[in-house]
Amino acid sequence: MLNRSLLALALVAVAAPSQAQLARTFSSATYTGVGGSQLKSEIDNLGKPINLDAIGGYNLTPELPWGRISAELNLGVTVSPGKNKGQPAGGGLGGGGASGNNTSSDEDLQAFIFTLQGVYRSPGMLYGIAAAGYSLTNTNIQEIQDQGTNGFSFGGGAGFKFGANTAAVELMFNKVSKDLQTIGIRFVY
Repeated sequence: MLNRSLLALALVAVAAPSQAQLARTFSSATYTGVGGSQLKSEIDNLGKPINLDAIGGYNLTPELPWGRISAELNLGVTVSPGKNKGQPAGGGLGGGGASGNNTSSDEDLQAFIFTLQGVYRSPGMLYGIAAAGYSLTNTNIQEIQDQGTNGFSFGGGAGFKFGANTAAVELMFNKVSKDLQTIGIRFVY
């Protein structure tokens, strides 16, 4: 996971906006972005890791009165693992937790997430976002892997453009697998 974290940092350094890129309008055919997201798992004794995200997108439609549709790639790598709180009193799987859903692993939660989604953005400076597509997820927690980590992903959020056709900040939620969801903030330009 450390190698993946270093790869993600390198991708963000390459994708980080320069002044020339920020002058380019968000309405061009392609866009990039960087962000951070917090992961939440359905496993009770795992904390919430932080992922660093690199985003690349292609606008399939121009800005129309009803909005815009894009194809988007998102690569997320854990930079701060979710702390493993250990086994609850009573030990073992299902012992002592509020819902009884605990991991037997001693490891902190880390995840590598790759999504390819179709994204709809409504018109306006303050806009809504809907996304659906496919996600490939790899974690170091066997119980999450066993539940299935690849397949349909969906999400939504809201964004704010700094000008009519400029960079934007977005707040996004994504369900990336049966046991994992992300919520984060990102800057697209």
